[in-house]
Amino acid sequence: MVVMASRNLMGTPAAHNKSSAMRQRAWALLLATATFSPAVFALPDELQVHLDETNKPGQFSLDTVVSYALSKPAQSEAAGLRSSAHLLQISPELGYGITKNTQVSLQIFSSLDAHRQLRVDGARAGLTTLFIRPDDEDDDGPFFGTLLEAGRLPATLSVNRIDGEIKFLMGYRSGRWLFAFNPEIGFKIAGPGPSEPELSIKAKIAYRSSEGYRVGIEHFGELGPLGRLGPLNQQSQQTFAVIDFKSQHVDVGIGVGRGWNANSQRWLLKTTISFPISN
Repeated sequence: MVVMASRNLMGTPAAHNKSSAMRQRAWALLLATATFSPAVFALPDELQVHLDETNKPGQFSLDTVVSYALSKPAQSEAAGLRSSAHLLQISPELGYGITKNTQVSLQIFSSLDAHRQLRVDGARAGLTTLFIRPDDEDDDGPFFGTLLEAGRLPATLSVNRIDGEIKFLMGYRSGRWLFAFNPEIGFKIAGPGPSEPELSIKAKIAYRSSEGYRVGIEHFGELGPLGRLGPLNQQSQQTFAVIDFKSQHVDVGIGVGRGWNANSQRWLLKTTISFPISN
């Protein structure tokens, strides 16, 4: 994911437009799976900075995050976790709009290993609520909301049966500029893992060109347990250069990232594809 949170949920008036939309979606999905060969990677949670976009009431959308690491961390994975080596990670998320400012979602975690074996690694449900947002999408102004999630994370991330997370969606749009910040608190609900909540952050700065695409920088950082944060050089820290493309029928984001210490994947690729599946 490059972060493509925008939803373009407009219907297509003619059959040829529907056919064109389906072709665009098929090419987008092909790009996501063909660009990334199985390798080494474990999502820190998900490589996505959440913005102020929700589906319209009664509308569905599908966001798919595909991630791939060109190299594994110098530091070994924590004890008890499944190795992230030789994994292509794919995380589709189905969203449904309840009100203008409220959305529910279901995310599936899956992976493809070096032997081309596909497995489902976990799933979680989410509730997004926006308390402050501009009147229309992409209008100037601040936004603030929360995303509450609970479910089973992949064994590359957690040894628990159920984990929860509270994400704060904060940001501001001004002209062509977008600033977004997601402080996140993760905690155990059930399982043998540590009980102390942990803090992480996601941030994005992006500029929209006159041609309509958006270029920017994203950062994903772990800060450690709430009671004893840091040091940062012992926590995963990854920074991405990203570009987002938006059309009437599909949104695609692509990013190239670098890890900054021995606890981070050195080089990573990611993509996010978003499109409506109902009018």
